[in-house]
Amino acid sequence: MSLALSFPEVGHEAGPTYIQDVYLEKNAMISANALSPSVSLEIPGIMRKIATCESNDRHFDKDGKVVIGKYDIRDIGRYQINLRYWEDEAKKLGYDIYSEDGNEAFAMYLYRKYGTDPWQRSRWCWSKL
Repeated sequence: MSLALSFPEVGHEAGPTYIQDVYLEKNAMISANALSPSVSLEIPGIMRKIATCESNDRHFDKDGKVVIGKYDIRDIGRYQINLRYWEDEAKKLGYDIYSEDGNEAFAMYLYRKYGTDPWQRSRWCWSKL
């Protein structure tokens, strides 16, 4: 019996859709401790592509302020984590998405749990890189 997973088209503007935690096995570089905000992780190439498309891979603008979304001011930092959908979970888990390390660590948490689903709206960009 084979397990087929389908991923709905959602963007960072949409809430989470939980799928079985299969990403950990596929992406061995992501530690099982990825839930801990203090753990340093190796960042998979796809996440660098996503960061490039979401924020030009910048957490701060030229004035030293945290990058916010061009179309939605609730999108925060390098990975444009949307406050509407992710702020409560990030806080509950101890991630400060306004800090550079916290933004990246929470993005890795999201990637570990949901794959690239939270960034489907920018797939048109990062799938070409």
